[in-house]
Amino acid sequence: MGQVTHPKLVNIDFERSYITSVIYDDESLTLEMDFLLQEAHSKYAAPQQEGEGRFKPGFIRFSALEDLRLAKAKPAAGKEVDYSDIYEATIDGNYVHIHGGWGEIELTAQSIQVAFD
Repeated sequence: MGQVTHPKLVNIDFERSYITSVIYDDESLTLEMDFLLQEAHSKYAAPQQEGEGRFKPGFIRFSALEDLRLAKAKPAAGKEVDYSDIYEATIDGNYVHIHGGWGEIELTAQSIQVAFD
């Protein structure tokens, strides 16, 4: 298992969150996500109904990239994959490694921005 220790991601269960979109260019990589917030997070809201999730849509943007390596997943023929799943994540300082249904993302970024809808 990885370790998500970046201060902007405190009280977010990153590995149980979901990636809904990956957007990248020469200067940044943005992951649109459904974040699973823990009760101690300032944006957490208790579910209104039983069975409702504690997910909050938003994004995480990595910019001022120094290194970027993307390896898109190539599922076996006939095998179904949920591209939004995160299997393992390490975000520590300016280093990021995420392995999930989408594939593998590894980067070094000088700026990490987290925002919620």
